Amino acid sequence: MNTQQQNHTADQGGFDIMRYLRLMLERRGLFLSVALLVMLGAVVVSYVMPKRYTAKSLVFIEQNVIQDLVKGIAITPSMDMKIKAIKVTMLSRSMLLKVIKELDLDVQLRSGADWDNLIRTLNSKLDIRLDEKKGVFDISYTDRDPVLARDIVNTLTRIYIEEKTSEKRKESYEATQFLAEQIATFKDRIEEIEQEIDEFKSKSGLMLATNESSIRANIDRAEQQLEGIQIRLDELNTARSMIVSNTPSRTKLINQQATLQTLLTSYTEQHPRVIRMRKSIEATKRQIRENGDMERQQIYRSGDYQGIKVQLKSLETKRDNLEDEIRKNRELLRQIPALKTQLAELERRRQNEVIIYEKLVSRYGQSEVSKEMELQDKSVSFKVLDPAVVPSIPTSPNRPLIMAGGMAGGLGLALALIVLLDLINPSIKTVDDLRGLGLPVFAVVPKVRDPEEDHRRRMKNIRLYLVSGLLFSVTLFFLVVELLHLSLVDNTLEKIRAMLA
Repeated sequence: MNTQQQNHTADQGGFDIMRYLRLMLERRGLFLSVALLVMLGAVVVSYVMPKRYTAKSLVFIEQNVIQDLVKGIAITPSMDMKIKAIKVTMLSRSMLLKVIKELDLDVQLRSGADWDNLIRTLNSKLDIRLDEKKGVFDISYTDRDPVLARDIVNTLTRIYIEEKTSEKRKESYEATQFLAEQIATFKDRIEEIEQEIDEFKSKSGLMLATNESSIRANIDRAEQQLEGIQIRLDELNTARSMIVSNTPSRTKLINQQATLQTLLTSYTEQHPRVIRMRKSIEATKRQIRENGDMERQQIYRSGDYQGIKVQLKSLETKRDNLEDEIRKNRELLRQIPALKTQLAELERRRQNEVIIYEKLVSRYGQSEVSKEMELQDKSVSFKVLDPAVVPSIPTSPNRPLIMAGGMAGGLGLALALIVLLDLINPSIKTVDDLRGLGLPVFAVVPKVRDPEEDHRRRMKNIRLYLVSGLLFSVTLFFLVVELLHLSLVDNTLEKIRAMLA
């Protein structure tokens, strides 16, 4: 009943440790065989897998104290820019091609595909890690040949440092040459603009030197004089008209017309006196038509008329001169702002060119200092702290990890296999299984043990435990050897390979 109760508890509670321990004991042969097979397989795999060695070089990016001293005087690349470009440059195709040719790795390459495969292989095995805060980077390469790994790392490091140094010098030379050419160009442009300004000033200097306030005052003065002259001209024209109109015949006509108007106020048109007066007026008009030119000639030759005429001509000349003066002054006022604007534009262009020129001259001085710093490696330089050496301990395979994983995996796989076999076994295992099928259980027959069979089984289990313990000890032995980094197994394997060869 205890067994039935335990089995019932296992079915009701799900996972039962004791049940699985019993399964392991019942199938101990299968459990130990699978577990030890996986463990030994892990040991074999760890030794069969080819060794890979990793060579590493540590490079320090040194920032010289001179860079702080010449800050603002010389121009040097920033640390961040250098670090960011390292990985891209080192893994570039051109850099890897130089490493291949330097180490004669291209001896057996026959086609472009071979070159591409080799470059991809190098790229995949190279690892470049940057530490921007510390200003260092390490280059590592993993390969079966430790000597080759060392040579590739050291060669790549050396080529990179040499190229960066030569590139810095070349860039410094090119920058200095470029600045010198630009300085000469801007100097010529400044001289051309200054010549243009001088020509403009010589052509328009008089107008530019004129004071606008004085011109406006002259215009106001001339306008006042012109107004007075115009008044005087009007007076003289009126006087001249009066002189021309005051001939004897015209005076007589005017008097007769006035008398006619007086008569018409008292008499009608048919009155004899009115008719006689009209006839007199007609006779006077006829006389004017006949003798008017003669009378006007006499007036024109008179002293009064000639005096007025001379005054009119003089005043008209003064008026024309004043009008011409006002016109010229107003035209000058209109031109002066445009001339000043044009001159200001020329001055602005010259000033802009001068500013750029002065900056170029300043940068040229900085470039000279920067060039000398790069030539003498006084700015940012690369220092190899730890050059790559031939690695003696392989980085892969990780034999202790593989063996430990084999042990854990073997035990887990063996247990999983036993549980799986139990789950797929359709046989009746407990009384509850029968009851679950709806079959009545009347009695349980206990198992009858055979002493001889028990003895044989016990001896078989002892042998199984001894063999399993021996094989597990062998696995532990290899694990300890690898944890202590002993070369005992490797030396033995090398001797066996040598004997077989």
